[in-house]
Amino acid sequence: MSKQEIDYSCDQVQQPMLSTDEALKFLLNSVSTVTKTQTKSLDESLYRVLAQDIYSTINVPGFDNSAMDGYAIALKPEQINVSGVLNFKITGRIPAGSTGSALASGCAARIFTGAPIPQGANTVIMQEECKVSDNGNSIETWRPLSLNDNIRPLGNDIQTGTIILKKGKQLKPQDIALAASVGVAELEVFKKIKVGVFFTGNELIEPGDPLNNGEIFNSNRYALVALLTQLGCEVVNLGNIKDDLGATCNALEVLASDCDLIMTTGGVSVGEEDHVKPAVEKLGQLNLWRIKMKPGKPLAFGRVGNSAFIGLPGNPVSTMVTFLLFARPFIKKMQGISHYKNQTTQVQTNFDWHRPRPRREFIRVRLDHTAIPASANLYPKQGSDVLSSMVWADGLVEIPENSTFSKGKVLNYYSLNGLL
Repeated sequence: MSKQEIDYSCDQVQQPMLSTDEALKFLLNSVSTVTKTQTKSLDESLYRVLAQDIYSTINVPGFDNSAMDGYAIALKPEQINVSGVLNFKITGRIPAGSTGSALASGCAARIFTGAPIPQGANTVIMQEECKVSDNGNSIETWRPLSLNDNIRPLGNDIQTGTIILKKGKQLKPQDIALAASVGVAELEVFKKIKVGVFFTGNELIEPGDPLNNGEIFNSNRYALVALLTQLGCEVVNLGNIKDDLGATCNALEVLASDCDLIMTTGGVSVGEEDHVKPAVEKLGQLNLWRIKMKPGKPLAFGRVGNSAFIGLPGNPVSTMVTFLLFARPFIKKMQGISHYKNQTTQVQTNFDWHRPRPRREFIRVRLDHTAIPASANLYPKQGSDVLSSMVWADGLVEIPENSTFSKGKVLNYYSLNGLL
């Protein structure tokens, strides 16, 4: 049976061990991209996703204008690229926002940055490169002058009819500024996707409450909500729910009625106290995978009603790493973002790796920029429970399965700044 024909459902007797590439491909091929849109003002559009191409209806700039404070000059043919002192009579003054009179040949007009070039002018000289006469009626300059110096021509930045922003672009401040520069006041964007979350486990305690023996504070709740919020999702957070099948089913039904995606952490294994798996299977369908990666081997994907479901592993580092590697591109594609895949760069390792492992590893590292190229230092504790490593680290280095290497090996690097 080919990989394309494999049924990855969790009712298999022997679940496959998927590669990270196989699991990600399956996830991304399952995405239903949002189709509903809404119109937002520019001030409300930051980090939203464009739902249509934006065309410019004007030229930018809309007229030839000065790139400098200085003097617009109507050079005579015999004055072009001539060495020696040249003199020009000042016949006008053109601040930005006004239009000056036509310049006669051999004359100059005081001009300011952004002001329209007057008719007859064919170059602009910087004010630092000329001297004004004592009576203020003329200037002289001591350098050869070329045509069109310091003139920004009509349409130099944007021409009428060109696409300035493409559908699927997540809007940054510079994108919003560009839209404003062509007179666009509102943008059609995709509606935010709604992601529902809840958490199970009798051992989980909210920060601020007293911690008894055998209990732990629920860091995953805050990690997941923060990660989703940072991606621009609308989060419906049911918090901690009672750890039984009925409460779990009820939470899933509540979220499925209103959410595009449901996410949980932990609770999808086959233990007697793991109720998320049977609850999802009862109400919808579930694929439970073992992925050849560390940290984060278990990953669940399925549907409840019209909502997609992603179940992340429960250890805190595993939760964050699998979210970044799998859920993040899934969500970005669902949001309508064109470039949704994670991007890597390459760094050289500052450590040896002598023992081959059967799973692909994503290890926490910090870059040393004192060397060129930068080298990656290994955090000494790589356990999936060591959440402090995610605060210490700059990023993740990807170590292929069954590999060994010595210091200096060049490997793929995921920047946490880029992912977060």
